[in-house]
Amino acid sequence: MIPLFKVHLPPNMGKKLEEVFQSGMISEGEYSDEFERRFSSYVGNKNTCLVNSCTSALTLAYHVVDLKPGDEVITTAMTCMATNEPLHQTGAKLVFADIDPRTGNLDPQSVQEKVNKNTKLIVGVHWAGQPFDIDAISEIAQNNGIRVVEDAAHALGARYDGRRVGSHSDFVCFSFQAIKHMTTVDGGSISCRDAKDRDRIRKLRWFGLDRRFAGGSRWEQDITECGYKMHMNNINAAIGIEQMKHVDEIVGRHIRNGKFYDDNISNKKVKKLIQLPKSQSSYWIYSLLVDDRDSFREHMTKNGIATDIVHRRNDVYGVFKQYRDNKLKGLQEFESKLMNIPVGWWLSKDDREKIVETVNSYGGPR
Repeated sequence: MIPLFKVHLPPNMGKKLEEVFQSGMISEGEYSDEFERRFSSYVGNKNTCLVNSCTSALTLAYHVVDLKPGDEVITTAMTCMATNEPLHQTGAKLVFADIDPRTGNLDPQSVQEKVNKNTKLIVGVHWAGQPFDIDAISEIAQNNGIRVVEDAAHALGARYDGRRVGSHSDFVCFSFQAIKHMTTVDGGSISCRDAKDRDRIRKLRWFGLDRRFAGGSRWEQDITECGYKMHMNNINAAIGIEQMKHVDEIVGRHIRNGKFYDDNISNKKVKKLIQLPKSQSSYWIYSLLVDDRDSFREHMTKNGIATDIVHRRNDVYGVFKQYRDNKLKGLQEFESKLMNIPVGWWLSKDDREKIVETVNSYGGPR
């Protein structure tokens, strides 16, 4: 079976981990500092902080925005629940905007229609690795005094307007979870537009204390704001340091495979997502829309190819049902037809040709 996901483990990871264990410094330290520097350089944003998951990164972004009961947040239901659970926990009201079924990303027109005097934040997800229309969302936000969070868990290495995702909005959150482009087993990061937000997050991720405090012992600092325990340790960071040596190759393979599908999948019974003019996807997954996805999945499985929907619309879960909007036609079309096929770094030339041939031979339900 050609897998939908596969974990990339760098060849020298064991040696690097042994180095960390022998040092005795397994919590946050020089390895996490080094990985933070390297990843900051990769995304082109020095205001980047490592954390222990993308969920933590999102939680910290929502904390810094200072969401309170009565505030409204425009977000997407077509995402991992990790995008919206921390939002719900702030007490703010979630307002689900529609998505463009051609991309899986937020529909700027729907976002504009949802804005009101209580709107404090817009949260967008770069579905499957393709950046949403950042220009359009940013314009809405700037015209209304609203901040923007990009959930870039799918989008490591993606580009918007020629620049890597990581510096276009107030906050950009990445995931290093096991099945992402690059993994540190678990981990994440948050890139900020404003250095003041970065400095605040550096404290919030570790109980309200800055480990890099230069005024003496870290314990001599005053805690002016209660924080969390969300830092990345040296063990995860050491894996990240080794992964950074391969990240261009890994992401490049995803992109080459995705473009191969763009050029060669021709079956009119399946719809490919369109690519926005300024967006260059990093193709974490490759999404197709199929009228009868059960029969499509059966066809792919019989031919030894794994498929999955990966995420459900969040408003099917009980915790989010109070926010459900049955008028979101784009979301309904996309979610009801969605199926994803393998596109990752592990595919051989024969694998991807087999996948294209199998998709193109699908004849619909029997």
